[in-house]
Amino acid sequence: MKIFAFAATVASILAPVIAQTIDIGYPTDGTVFNPGQSVNAQILRPDSIIGCTEVGIALAIDTCSNGTCPSPSDVLGSVLYSGPFKPTAHAQQGFYQNFTVQIPSGLNAGEAIFTLTHLCLLGAGPTPLLEYRNASVTIS
Repeated sequence: MKIFAFAATVASILAPVIAQTIDIGYPTDGTVFNPGQSVNAQILRPDSIIGCTEVGIALAIDTCSNGTCPSPSDVLGSVLYSGPFKPTAHAQQGFYQNFTVQIPSGLNAGEAIFTLTHLCLLGAGPTPLLEYRNASVTIS
């Protein structure tokens, strides 16, 4: 019984690390955007040893104030896209999907955070997995 409890504890600790199922290909940290600019965001699905059934994603941008960016688990800011995530295979580049979004024209100049929010159903259980990925960007 102790072995089962130990295995369950280890699995619960490692699952979020092993199951990182999504990433931002573009924009990257340091990207500069103009208000009103059209952007081709690239969302990657790295190989994972644990299967995840896609539910959807949201792409958002929010400005930072005094060098502090809001936590995406508290607020997303301006939602640029919300809907399905259906990556396709590309030779030597793996699985990804591009999304054309528009940076809001009313964003203040300065530091901002571009956030990817991802929800999928993990494993055979299944268990919901909610993850966030960010890129630190600048609004000019």
